[in-house]
Amino acid sequence: MIDQIIRYIRGYVRIRVSSPEMERFLNLCANNGLLLYRIEDFGGGCELEIGLSDLFRLQPICRKTHTRIHIVLKKGLPFFFHRNRKRRALFAGILICFGLLGLLSTRIWNIHVDGNHSYSTQAILQYLESQEVRHGIAKKDLSCVKIAAGIREHFPDMIWVAAKISGTRLVISVQENMDPIPEKASDAGAPSDLVATKDGEILRMVTRQGIPQAQVGDQCEKGQILIRGLVDIINDNGELVRQAQVPADGDVYIKTAYPYYKEFPLTYEKRIYTGRTRKSFVLQIHSLELQAGLPGRSFTHYDRVGRFKDVKLTENFYLPISYGTDIAHEYRIVEKRYTEEEARALAREQILAFLDEMMEKKVEILENNVTIEVTQTKCMSKGTVYGLEKNGRSVPLSFSEQPTERTTDE
Repeated sequence: MIDQIIRYIRGYVRIRVSSPEMERFLNLCANNGLLLYRIEDFGGGCELEIGLSDLFRLQPICRKTHTRIHIVLKKGLPFFFHRNRKRRALFAGILICFGLLGLLSTRIWNIHVDGNHSYSTQAILQYLESQEVRHGIAKKDLSCVKIAAGIREHFPDMIWVAAKISGTRLVISVQENMDPIPEKASDAGAPSDLVATKDGEILRMVTRQGIPQAQVGDQCEKGQILIRGLVDIINDNGELVRQAQVPADGDVYIKTAYPYYKEFPLTYEKRIYTGRTRKSFVLQIHSLELQAGLPGRSFTHYDRVGRFKDVKLTENFYLPISYGTDIAHEYRIVEKRYTEEEARALAREQILAFLDEMMEKKVEILENNVTIEVTQTKCMSKGTVYGLEKNGRSVPLSFSEQPTERTTDE
C-alpha cells in the first residue's frame, strides 16, 4: 500500500514494448536497477509499468536492443498537476485544505480517559472543562504536568495520573485506589479524642490508646467523646502524677437505626414499542450540527438513539468532525396496574437494593423491621433497619487549661 502511494506521488506510466531482443532488454533493465511492474504479454511484445524517472533511463537500452516503446497510460501526481495547471481554483483549494489541516493539527480535538472506574469519564471531563481544558484548545496552552496534578488533587482516590498529547488527542491515564482510604486525624500523632459520628448503642469496643468514656451497652450521641486522649500517670503510691496527652485510638462499633420509607402508585405508564423507526443522517462540525430532516416528526411518542463516528486521518489525528445516524423509535403509552403480588415483589426489590447499598458502605445488617402495605392506590414500605458499623473520628484534644504536673512534695 505504501509502495503504491509513493509510486503515485512520483508518477508512473504504462508502456507497450516491442523488441526483437526482449529477453536482453529485460536483463539490461534489471542490471541498471530499473524497477518494472505488472509485466504482461501483448502480441509480439509486452506491457509494463515503470516510474517516470526511470522512463528517461530507457533510451540507451532501447538503442542497444532496437526496442520501440509506446506510452499507453500516464498516472500520478506529476501528470495530474500538468493536466490541471490552468485550474487555479483547484490548487488554491488544495493549499487551503493543507493549511486547515496544519491549523487543526495544532489543537486538541479528542480527550480520552483511560483506567477510571469509580469516577465516570463525564465527571473527569466536567472537571477539565472547569479548568478551561476543552475540545479545541491549543496544544501550546496545555501543561500535562498541571493537568495531572489537578486531577490528583480534585479526585483524592486517584493514586496515579498521567497526561500526554498524542497527535490531536489528549490522553489521560489514571489509576484508582480500590481499597477504602481510612479516615485520618487532622494532625497525625497530635493529642486527640475519639468522638461519635452517629447516635446508637455501643455493641463492641476495643481501646488501644486513651481512656474510654463509654462502655458496651451505652447509648451514645453524635459528638460524644468515646475515648479520651488523656492517660493518667500514677506513681508507686497510687497517686496521680500527671496526665499524658495521646492520640486516642480504638475500634467502636455501634448499632445504628436507619429509618426506611418508600412508596409508589399501583398504576403506571408502560411504553410499548411499535417497531416503526425513522432514520436521518447527522453531520457535526465542532458545535455545529447539520441534520437531514427530523426523524420522529411523524410520531407522537418516540425515543431517539444516535450513533456517531469521529473522523480521523490517522490513529491520533482526530478532526472536529463526526457523522452518524439519528434513529427515532416509535412507542405508545399504555396504562397498567400492578397486582398485589407484583407490587409486593417490586417493594421487596427496592428494600434489597437499600440493604445492598448499606452493605457496600461496610454496614452489617442486624435487623430488618420494614413492612409492606398495599392499599387501593399505592404500595408503601416503611420501618427501620438496624445495622452494625464502625463509629468514631479523631478530633483535637479538648480541654480548657493545660494539665499541670504534680509532685509528691506538694
